[in-house]
Amino acid sequence: MSAGTSIGSGAGGERERSAIEYTILRGRRMLVVEEALKNESGHWYEYVKSVAELNRLAGAETVVVSHVDTDPAIRREIGAHALFPWTSWDNVYRYPQAWRRYLGIAHHNIRVYRVMSRFVKQHGPFDIVFAPTVAIHHVLGWRLLMARHGGRGIGQIILLFRNNAGSYADDSKTPVFKRSTNILKWALQSFRPLLARGRARFATDSKKLAFEYRHLCGIEPEVFPSPRIAPPAPPSPLLRAPGAPVIFSCLGPARFEKGIDVMQAAIGAYLERHPLGRARFVIQWNDPILNADGAPYLPDPALRADPRVELIEQTMSSAAYDAAVARTDCMLLPYRRASYFARISGVAVEAVTAGVPVIYTRDTWNEDLVVDLGAGIGVADNDVSGLADAIATMVEDFNRFSAEAVARADAARRSHSPMAFVSKAWGLD
Repeated sequence: MSAGTSIGSGAGGERERSAIEYTILRGRRMLVVEEALKNESGHWYEYVKSVAELNRLAGAETVVVSHVDTDPAIRREIGAHALFPWTSWDNVYRYPQAWRRYLGIAHHNIRVYRVMSRFVKQHGPFDIVFAPTVAIHHVLGWRLLMARHGGRGIGQIILLFRNNAGSYADDSKTPVFKRSTNILKWALQSFRPLLARGRARFATDSKKLAFEYRHLCGIEPEVFPSPRIAPPAPPSPLLRAPGAPVIFSCLGPARFEKGIDVMQAAIGAYLERHPLGRARFVIQWNDPILNADGAPYLPDPALRADPRVELIEQTMSSAAYDAAVARTDCMLLPYRRASYFARISGVAVEAVTAGVPVIYTRDTWNEDLVVDLGAGIGVADNDVSGLADAIATMVEDFNRFSAEAVARADAARRSHSPMAFVSKAWGLD
């Protein structure tokens, strides 16, 4: 996401700060490595910032390594060492020839190893090295690093997997893997001796993803809570002005896999069906979007011209993002099941911890979250008409949905609390 909630915002943050500040991890050292971190765009900034601040509050010295192009303000804010000249997330190895893509995988793993081996040699030792966005381009690099520095320069490495290794056919809950995924399977299985000795841990933030990786390689990652700090408790819905508009927000960079095309069509359908409806819409659209054919996908001119629709097209600071969450009445997340059956949505976590109801795609991780900890309406995958109907239902019965979401927000904040993340990372739970 472009930006998320931050440490110590509001009373909730202060309570968490007092619970972990300068206590349990004094004298310990953590290294957080995110090669893709450059600026406030994407999910990397807020995630890395949260992890670093949480561990520092608990007393651990926390060191961050990021991309060489990391914004100087972010370097100062989180104390990042800007080292990686490249990141696989920039699609630098997306060649048309398969052999070149395979060579790119090998090349990048070697790059990861060389950069981090030099850094650990110069700045180690570290009790924990935490890599929060691991893919096939990194796993063997981390394995080589542990062969070189494990037990001396690095006590333990935690590899967090946040992206799918496989895909899901319609209505199937069993992942299907491409033949090329065998490389990832072999690389993961090479960690078995380190996992057995406690020198390595595999982690994810979704039970469904944990099942997917176990299905791939026979090793089930641990499920970590989100490190993002819960926003302050929302005001009582009883304070809401009668007849006030209901603000629907879709925050985080818009993408096809998040159903941006479905959402645009559904908003248009709702506005046509309910010309006097109370719904207002806020869409974060501050990164270019390409459709399935690689052509630019643009905002609907009719929606851009409609005063009931606001497009956020500039990069958002943490404060601006927090303000957008705070004024949201319902989070609109029609994510595609093919991409988000198993994957977590940080925006959904922010919504339930803020006491904000969610309209979500059924049979996804988001549904599990809302059923367990929030309130909202589920819609079938890619269902434009159903999504428009759900928006209308939310408007008409908003007070009930809001009251349920607010009532469950405390449980959501306990589940995704800073202390829960710190405890899981350091084995204190």
